[in-house]
Amino acid sequence: MVLFKPIKTSRASEDVFVQLKTSILSGTFKSGSKLPSERELTEMFEVSRGVIREAIRMLELSGFLSIRQGHGGGAYVTDLTLSHVSNAFLDLFQTNTLSMAEVAQVRMFIEPEVARLAAINFTPAHAQQIDEAEAREHGTYQSLTDQIACLTTVHKVLANICGNQFFEAIVRSMLKITAEMVQKVVPDPYALHGPGEHIQLIKAVKAGDGPKAEAEMHRHLKDFMISMVKLEKEYRQQMKAQP
Repeated sequence: MVLFKPIKTSRASEDVFVQLKTSILSGTFKSGSKLPSERELTEMFEVSRGVIREAIRMLELSGFLSIRQGHGGGAYVTDLTLSHVSNAFLDLFQTNTLSMAEVAQVRMFIEPEVARLAAINFTPAHAQQIDEAEAREHGTYQSLTDQIACLTTVHKVLANICGNQFFEAIVRSMLKITAEMVQKVVPDPYALHGPGEHIQLIKAVKAGDGPKAEAEMHRHLKDFMISMVKLEKEYRQQMKAQP
């Protein structure tokens, strides 16, 4: 049985949240496992059910738990993946905590380095992966979402090839934020980014030329991110207008 410390402070739900979160991160409660019942947690922490419910709700909103109803229902530990990072940054952007100018600054700093590392780590085994990503840009799109996904696949592939999972998580987070804004305020993504714009970048990566790949990524992103920063005002206005 897991032993928790009884809660005696006025911020009881936050303290319960921290202890449960620590237990999940340490592996005491593994992915897919069910937390003890509300009654059991109430007894362990020596708090009210309301406190437990609030802590569980905080864990659910943070992506650590999913709540299942019906027979066998309860609070289950989710499969923690890097996608949680992307969702968290998107939430910060949507609530105007992060600005597009800040996202642009980080993209201009990190993605050229990601391209350089991808060139250094590139092997013949990666060729098909990156060629297929480039080919997707020239295909037929099923929707605006699909079009944006196809035009950004090369960035995701390079982030994967670079060999740093943290860089990959950051790149995917920034791409998710960019996609959110493009979908809201750019009817035709081709106005910002057409197919085939990654060709020189891909050539540099395939050649194993790190400095060239870094320079090509910087060149590719520069005008695009300037346009995105200018579009943020329109995005914020549209978000305010939503019911």
